[in-house]
Amino acid sequence: MSMKNLSKVFALALVAGLTVGCASTSDVQRAQNDANEAKSMARNAMDTANEAKSMASEARSISMANEEKLNRVFKRSMLK
Repeated sequence: MSMKNLSKVFALALVAGLTVGCASTSDVQRAQNDANEAKSMARNAMDTANEAKSMASEARSISMANEEKLNRVFKRSMLK
């Protein structure tokens, strides 16, 4: 290959690489929108998990209080 042909091929490859290899502004914006949507979904999931944890903690407290009451009633009935 002559030097002239080699430089043409190199220039063509360089232009093709720059054209194909670079992300356009719309691609970057789309990726940013996807990332923001994922963050929003993660926040919603975290809020839901925290709410469920709070409800479970409350249910546990109620259950323990009921258990205490039942134990007292049982002890009283055993003393009679």
